[in-house]
Amino acid sequence: MDSKHSSLRETVKSKYQVGQVWTYTTRSSEPDAKLTIVKVEGQDSIGNIIHVYVSNVKIKTSLDPDKYSETISHMPFSEAAIDSSVTKQIGTVTKLPDFKAGYDEWRRSFDAGHAGVFTITVGKAVEYMETAVLNGHKTKD
Repeated sequence: MDSKHSSLRETVKSKYQVGQVWTYTTRSSEPDAKLTIVKVEGQDSIGNIIHVYVSNVKIKTSLDPDKYSETISHMPFSEAAIDSSVTKQIGTVTKLPDFKAGYDEWRRSFDAGHAGVFTITVGKAVEYMETAVLNGHKTKD
């Protein structure tokens, strides 16, 4: 994750707009996964930050193979990472999925200089998150 701290600002100077729903190059086990743009911000050194909600995924959340999450409520990406991930815009929604808690947690960490944005593809970031969750469970045993 790229983390270069300075103030964030709402931006409309992006081809990605709040409410757009896109397919992206997914993991092979999640062919129906999609992302929804939930917020677009600008930051001087990073550029546009595209915040997404990811659905129709199957993220393992523990070592139990029957426990998994089907959504990721918030993931921040560079615009270039979204460019190299999305394949087709499939719609637009007016009612956004619930992303605020995840965004607020990220924003606090970002403002403190402890969080950044993903610069890898969405598919790779989903894989990274699953690995991080599973490794966290292994260290708690």
